[in-house]
Amino acid sequence: MSKTYDNRRIVFAIIEQKYKEYIALYRTVNNGSIAGLTPFDEFYWHYTYYHKYVTGRISDYKTY
Repeated sequence: MSKTYDNRRIVFAIIEQKYKEYIALYRTVNNGSIAGLTPFDEFYWHYTYYHKYVTGRISDYKTY
């Protein structure tokens, strides 16, 4: 496989893990409820596009 694909897969795996952590925290704060939970696609968009192009922050995904 290409190196670019491998790097992006790693970034995706990091974002996926952060989403799982977000779900666990959200459920803890909301007494086990997931009502109002941010869907994965929006969560992913914020971690990739929004932070890079809207806020001007170019993040190092290894620090998440």
